[in-house]
Amino acid sequence: MVRKIFGFLLLIVFENNGFAGDCDKYKQNVNTDLIRAEQTVKIMPSDRDLWPVGGFIRVSPFYNLEPKIGYMFNGKYYCVFLDSVRATVGFRDFEIVIDKKYPVDSCEYNAVLAHEKHHMADSEHALDLVFDDVSAALNDAANKIEPIYVEKTDDVPVAFEKIQNQLIENEKLKSVVDKFKEQTARDAEHLDGVPDENLKKCEQDKLDAAFEKYYKNKKVKK
Repeated sequence: MVRKIFGFLLLIVFENNGFAGDCDKYKQNVNTDLIRAEQTVKIMPSDRDLWPVGGFIRVSPFYNLEPKIGYMFNGKYYCVFLDSVRATVGFRDFEIVIDKKYPVDSCEYNAVLAHEKHHMADSEHALDLVFDDVSAALNDAANKIEPIYVEKTDDVPVAFEKIQNQLIENEKLKSVVDKFKEQTARDAEHLDGVPDENLKKCEQDKLDAAFEKYYKNKKVKK
């Protein structure tokens, strides 16, 4: 599930005792910056038997919004406006869990690891497909937000929350983020299950080795 986490409030104060117009004149071009999240890959043994799947991966897509507001105060009331938005989109750390019965670097271990890394690569590809769309949607959403007029200091945080909620509720932005989630889910579904062919090959190699050892020992005894 994509979680939305919002940054702290930063105020930019302008003093202008001559201000007498409405807030619309303080609408400005909002600077937006979309950053791709960095993550690590953690590989760990399971604490239980994972037969027949052999392992799994935890993939947690998310985006984080950090809006920054400014306000204009004329000694009587405030105009609160969106100044900039810094956003991060991507994944939290990938966690690959492999059945504890497979020793590290064994054929089965490597087969499961390769399978789960396909999940990870497909998730990254899903982000590649929508990154530019998220960036454009974020810019569009931010620049559609109008300044808000408030009369009291206590109402400035309320105005900030309203601005923040407009970002959350923007249909275009929600749509591209949902596309990202859906693509990730589809890719995971495509690879869900057992890495059959590779595990079968591991088993076949073991059987071949066992038969080879058996006949070799049999010949020695003769």
